[in-house]
Amino acid sequence: MWGVASGNCRTLIDVGLDMNTYPDIPSFFAEQGPEPIERFVSLNLDLSQRIYTLLQERSWSESDLARALSITEAEVSLRLGGTYDWRLREVVELEVVLGERLIILAE
Repeated sequence: MWGVASGNCRTLIDVGLDMNTYPDIPSFFAEQGPEPIERFVSLNLDLSQRIYTLLQERSWSESDLARALSITEAEVSLRLGGTYDWRLREVVELEVVLGERLIILAE
């Protein structure tokens, strides 16, 4: 089962893709590099960077975000680490809390 509400959080590490075992992202892609994984990690990093930018613009800390989302600081850190497997609901919750769209679909 996936998700925070149940207390079960799945990441790339849970499925055997631990970024800490690679010296850098190109090394990870050289070994793991199917395009879907590459795109997944790239989008995750982009999302994390956008969230950090919005936090800075609001002078918020990870602790502030944790309080706003009613989750722990450790959970915020996990989610913003760049390899968390986001659920759409979690992204929407972030959009509401931060007052900004994070996902914009092309028409």
